[in-house]
Amino acid sequence: MIKVQDIIYVAHRVPDLDKMEAFLTDFGMVQAEKRADRMFMRAAGTRPFIHMAEKGAPGFLACGFSVSSMGDLEKIAGRNGNSGIEDLDGPGGGKRVRMKGPDGFRVDVCYGMGSVPELPMREPLVLNYARDKNRYGSLQRPAMEPARINKIGHCVWKVSDADKAVAWFCENLGMLVSDRLYVPDDEKKTLGTFLRMDRGPAWTDHHTILCLNSPDEVKIHHCSFEVQDYDAVHIGGQWLEEKGWKREWGIGRHILGSQVFDYWRDPWGHMFEHYADGDLLTSTTKAGNYPGVPEMLYQWGPPVSPTFFS
Repeated sequence: MIKVQDIIYVAHRVPDLDKMEAFLTDFGMVQAEKRADRMFMRAAGTRPFIHMAEKGAPGFLACGFSVSSMGDLEKIAGRNGNSGIEDLDGPGGGKRVRMKGPDGFRVDVCYGMGSVPELPMREPLVLNYARDKNRYGSLQRPAMEPARINKIGHCVWKVSDADKAVAWFCENLGMLVSDRLYVPDDEKKTLGTFLRMDRGPAWTDHHTILCLNSPDEVKIHHCSFEVQDYDAVHIGGQWLEEKGWKREWGIGRHILGSQVFDYWRDPWGHMFEHYADGDLLTSTTKAGNYPGVPEMLYQWGPPVSPTFFS
């Protein structure tokens, strides 16, 4: 079994690359490369790209993960319906194997993508607390700008059978369960499961994939991207609002994962999330098991929008 090490990109189809670029630029990404039929956007981190948009009817295309060796690609190439080892056609190059994931969603397992120099990103704000002062004689003046993206953080899938999807991610990509939500009056029935990378003793995000049980509506729910801090979420949200984009839900703080969140829609309804201050776990963290009641969704924030889950 292989163990993926990171989520590195997502890909959508959109009818208008220029309009998608306008949204993603205001969201905090930077164009890495643009062709007649596709566009690659990067973050401030060292990945050559974190989002690919392909011209066509609106929809989700793929989710890409990295592995630590070419040997991992060789283990899965050509097996169980997987593709052979292919060139990764995008900035940074590298190789990939395409897999057919839960409900037919495409999963790209990649190795050898190059790196690029980091882009400027302001330092985290130093905060003064009621009984713990950290900032003396300096003023707090973060710039009004898009919330510069650091990296892609996670992807949420609405699947026909969450338990089967979770088994697929664990068996094929070596992922671990962080937390499970169950139907409140029947603990045997799964509502959703949060999965993280197995990176041994190294810290990793609370979740990289969330599988939501949704037999009546199979789709990608949203893709999430990390920004610097709490203020970046707020300022980035104000920037998007002033540019006329549609906020779906936010700003608030989740319970499972603890992220400060803000959700936005692109011109075709794909949902993108800004987040900051998420939990970090290691492979030894025990999985949680909780009833899927509304109170488990967020600690504070506005009421959930009527269209957030649909």
